[in-house]
Amino acid sequence: MKIKKIHFIGIGGIGMSSLAFFLAKKYLLSGSDIGSSPIINKLKKSGVNIDIGHSVKNINNQDLVIYSSAINKSNVELVEAKKRKITSISRGMALGEFTKNKKNICITGTHGKSTSTSFISQILINSGRNINAFLGAIDRKLKTNFIYGKSNTNVIEADESDNSFNYLKPDISLITNIDYDHMDFYSSKEKLFKAFQSFIEKTNKCVVINLDCKNIQKNLKKLNSKKITTFGYKNKKCDYYFVDNVYGSLELYHKNKKMGEILTSLEGLHNHYNLIGAIIVCIKLGISFKKINKSLNKILTPKRRFENIFKSKHFEIYDDYAHHPSAISSLREMLNKSKDISKNYLIFQPHRYTRFKESYSDFIKEICQWENVIVTDVYSAHEDKKLKISSKQFVKQVLNKKKINIQYINEFDKIIDKMYRIFQKNKNKTKLITVGAGDINKIGYRLKDKIKENKNYAR
Repeated sequence: MKIKKIHFIGIGGIGMSSLAFFLAKKYLLSGSDIGSSPIINKLKKSGVNIDIGHSVKNINNQDLVIYSSAINKSNVELVEAKKRKITSISRGMALGEFTKNKKNICITGTHGKSTSTSFISQILINSGRNINAFLGAIDRKLKTNFIYGKSNTNVIEADESDNSFNYLKPDISLITNIDYDHMDFYSSKEKLFKAFQSFIEKTNKCVVINLDCKNIQKNLKKLNSKKITTFGYKNKKCDYYFVDNVYGSLELYHKNKKMGEILTSLEGLHNHYNLIGAIIVCIKLGISFKKINKSLNKILTPKRRFENIFKSKHFEIYDDYAHHPSAISSLREMLNKSKDISKNYLIFQPHRYTRFKESYSDFIKEICQWENVIVTDVYSAHEDKKLKISSKQFVKQVLNKKKINIQYINEFDKIIDKMYRIFQKNKNKTKLITVGAGDINKIGYRLKDKIKENKNYAR
């Protein structure tokens, strides 16, 4: 079948839009979504015809329909496409199909894959390599989630959430870690690990793996040693390991031989794992450690990765995509390790009812480790509210476990008002950190605007 026209259902998603940017160079694209966004506006400027709202009228003479994993099977456009016998495939399947004959570097894992994908892309570009990059977050420097380089080499964030990463054909891959997430899809731990095992087997040349991850150690035992390259923190059993020294820099070792010192401003062990994994992938791609190291001072984390939104003399606002207990824990450890004496306020928005339910006890344990917490309503991400689970009840159960300063506030405006009063009255150093994969970052930006309306604030 010769493809000329392609329609995207749910085109504004981070994965759907990066694929659309890629295909817009060659095909005539149309798309639809439930609301507008900066990404949709950018796609429109690149020539993609996009309708806000789903309608049967959007389906006409297209050759192919690509739909987001968030799209329900009863979606009117998807139903109409099938009625017209237009080939309809998921975003993951489409990404695999349109990149199958390319040189693919694929990055996956429960946590850190967006950051690692961004780091690899930045190192390669800074080292003079021409690449296409499919990012799972907005690059802060380039302000995009897709980098077009007219290249045969693709750097791809590989989505494990619905097993779509197994549609890809990687040359080199990186597995950052494996945690128990998306269990509503996998239904068992065995199926989850089997999916990662398949991903490893499908990788052609080399798989770089974080061997410090306990789930990888326990469950991915039958690994082809010729294909696997391992790394870890102070772990001399690995092919590569790194340590932090007294000067705040990192040292990288290969086969117990020191390769050199890495000067980085990145904070947190989780970011150091992401950086080291990215460096090793780039070494496997033939770039010298010396050349890589020269570009590391230019490296930035993507948007929504402990992103600073506002900073004054005594008050700071940060936003982070963390939506799993392990990711929130990594943030806390990073803050605790710093010598900052700030009073921290965590604003937590649970993401998806299924995820909140499957990790409920772990969320309680983690939130109990914070001193000041506000919990808002669950961000459904198009899920039905059939599960009997609520943020209000969650707060009660946290307080039954430990008496911390925690409360449930369902309205963003009320949270903003509360934090604004703290900003006005509290002269001690305070950090506000919003966490979640939904729209919780709106709080930080709106609070910033409210503070800036007061022209007398201390900068």
